[in-house]
Amino acid sequence: MIKTAEAKSDGIIETPQEKRERFLMEFEKPFKCEKCNERFKKKKYLREHKSQIHSY
Repeated sequence: MIKTAEAKSDGIIETPQEKRERFLMEFEKPFKCEKCNERFKKKKYLREHKSQIHSY
């Protein structure tokens, strides 16, 4: 099997394995905090995180 790499928009090359891992992470935890980039499985968990961690 030949491994090829795909260039991302920022110029960093991503291997097929890295691409698969990123896809699974984004699929399993689709809700991302805009402030700290932490990811969550449910929107409810993201809301709780924002209220507990990023509230003023």
